[in-house]
Amino acid sequence: MSSCTHTPDTPAVFPPLASDRPTRAAAIRSALDDAAALINTQHAQVLSAVIAMKEQGLHRSEFGFSALRDLLLSQFDFTFNTAGSIAAIARLSGKFRLLAKAATTGTARIDQVAYAVRQLDQTPAMRLFARTPFRAPAPSPFDPAVLCATPEAMVAQYCAHASFRELRRHLDELWASIAEETELFDELGEQSLQRLELTPQGNGMWALEGTLSDTTGRLLDKYLKTACPPPRQEDTEADGGGEGLLPAQANRNAEALHQLLAGYGASPQAATRHGHTATLDLTVDIETLQGKDTGRLPLLEGQPISVARARLLACEGAVIPSVFNYATGEAVELGRALRLPNAALRRKLELEQPDGCAWHGCDRPVAWAEAHHIQHWADGGPTAAENLILLCRFHHGRIHTPGWTIEKTGPGQAIITHHDGHEGQSGNDSEGCGCSDWRTDTDMDTENQGSDWDVFPTGLYRSEWSEGMKADLDGMAEIIDRDRAFQAMRAAKARCREKFATPPPSPVPVLGCPSGRLLGEAPPHQAAQPDPRGTGPLSMP
Repeated sequence: MSSCTHTPDTPAVFPPLASDRPTRAAAIRSALDDAAALINTQHAQVLSAVIAMKEQGLHRSEFGFSALRDLLLSQFDFTFNTAGSIAAIARLSGKFRLLAKAATTGTARIDQVAYAVRQLDQTPAMRLFARTPFRAPAPSPFDPAVLCATPEAMVAQYCAHASFRELRRHLDELWASIAEETELFDELGEQSLQRLELTPQGNGMWALEGTLSDTTGRLLDKYLKTACPPPRQEDTEADGGGEGLLPAQANRNAEALHQLLAGYGASPQAATRHGHTATLDLTVDIETLQGKDTGRLPLLEGQPISVARARLLACEGAVIPSVFNYATGEAVELGRALRLPNAALRRKLELEQPDGCAWHGCDRPVAWAEAHHIQHWADGGPTAAENLILLCRFHHGRIHTPGWTIEKTGPGQAIITHHDGHEGQSGNDSEGCGCSDWRTDTDMDTENQGSDWDVFPTGLYRSEWSEGMKADLDGMAEIIDRDRAFQAMRAAKARCREKFATPPPSPVPVLGCPSGRLLGEAPPHQAAQPDPRGTGPLSMP
């Protein structure tokens, strides 16, 4: 910092006092205007020098300062506010060249320009908006002949001609006007970051992982909540362990996503390619589909699958079966219109089964249920209410596994039975087929409760664990069992703490009069007796 030096006396810049006040005020105004112009000119020169120093990096290499304000305060006799304003404009001169030019040319004061550049630099959206050209150049409110191509040019006009209050108001209006633009820029960033990866796994399943934008995430979240609302409070607390009566919400979300894709794929509004929507193609000849030993396998999207799976997929709306006669090569007229119930028949089935899936205890909504042909349509079973029952996708798949039969006993009513080693009898035999292993769906759930029946939300039996999925199912079952053990341990600890907690100390008894009277108080039943020595009442000892 430079040392203080004695400044010699200079003649007064003000004229001798005049006799009238207006003349004196005019003289002072002129002197102040000249001084302000001189100060502003000096500030402009200083700012130009500091910008040049900053652009060449001299403040670091030659002066040893990284912050321009600290340099101006430490090495020169600038005030704190002046140093801060000059440093702010110099630091942002590369971003806001028009405002920096207004300050270096002396068109606008450095304090107003410094305030403007600080406000415009607060967010990336504001910086971008300030330099984005108007659709058409806007005239300056101070000089219509001056056209402003960008918001920054308009701000420079306010810095040069408006008061500080008017400048601040204009910048506030800019903030309000770009609120929507800021959100749009945020949306552009989100769309650039979002991703969705669908990867086939070695076990036949698919891994879905990604990051969605706010809008996409909200849409999916709302759809899932609409398709499968969260469990009720009484359901989540029904078993005391936090499991709830309803399946796990994550599992229900996955099923809801399947229903979304299946329903959209069958919609006329769905995206198409070569005239087809997002459905799976199943190709099979009628004899193979009927279970005859033809030596041929069905094809799903060109890949061979089992006959049992083909019969199941042929019941789903998201699969288009192409069934043909192998001998003649002609298409068999068993298409979508015949194998799937139309809107009126579907409505009838839903009215008969308002609670959804026919499996005992299943709570999947009726909208998710699939129409199962009791006599398969490939075997000549009609698509009529008497031959159809609604089942959720999981239990529909279970019915197609060996040993299961389903018999419709009335509108929306059916008996589901399992028979080891055979398929059971046809007909409405509510007493069963007579074999020793005849069991209903309720019997099967009860018998499997002790063998991981309640590990998975669907109620998958351990006997249904396939060899290909056994490793994955075992791993998940171990994680679930471990979590349950931790929950049981925490619950046991909580009960022990509650049982053996030290009771709060009893209050120390305070001895008092057995009668409960206050000291010196007469018994309520004893009236005051006259004093035989006088006229007053007898005093109690």
